[in-house]
Amino acid sequence: MPYVVCAEEMDGRWIAHIPDLPGCFASADERDTAIAAAPKAVEAYVGWCAGHGIRVSGVSPPMVVSEVIRAWPYEPEYEVNAFFAADRPPVAVDELPDYQRLLAATRADLLQAVDGLSPDEFERAIPGERWPLSGIVHHVARSELWYLDRLGLAFPRNDLSPEPLEAIDQVRRHTIATLRQLSGYNGVVALAGEIWSARKVLRRTLWHERDHTEHILKLRGRLR
Repeated sequence: MPYVVCAEEMDGRWIAHIPDLPGCFASADERDTAIAAAPKAVEAYVGWCAGHGIRVSGVSPPMVVSEVIRAWPYEPEYEVNAFFAADRPPVAVDELPDYQRLLAATRADLLQAVDGLSPDEFERAIPGERWPLSGIVHHVARSELWYLDRLGLAFPRNDLSPEPLEAIDQVRRHTIATLRQLSGYNGVVALAGEIWSARKVLRRTLWHERDHTEHILKLRGRLR
């Protein structure tokens, strides 16, 4: 069946999400370029899933561009990002095993991306980058916790470990433990001008981890 593409502007770039394939996306500086890259992203995603023992079926061309949403500033340092129609349906209980497998796959990739780094490489500042690789990993943990907090499901931020690898494990264990609560969350929440749902929290979590894993892999080459 045709697959839907939803495009959003974020931090000056465009991301084309494929809602039927959680964690599948294409990004580019220009909207049309991101959308045009969606078919290859779907092909790569199916292969990625197969590599993690996850079967994907029922998705084939053509694609249908469903929504295009620009970001807008709610306050000086907060950008409101998209809430798609595809984010609204509640997460069904029978979807939870698939989400759990996807969360395990994205985490395995992230850990592999930092495997073998020396302490110096992990902590070393990289010219032009906001964080060292350790900072990116901790950012992934903080963001995942922040997504859960949108629905009141996070643990206290002060309890988050300052150690990046401990933090991502701590938050992910909490995410897995709250999946059942996410599936029972039928409404939406508006915070700081942005709308959130359980499905959006999971979409953003998977996208964010995959996006930063790609970023880390690119940066590793600059450490040698």
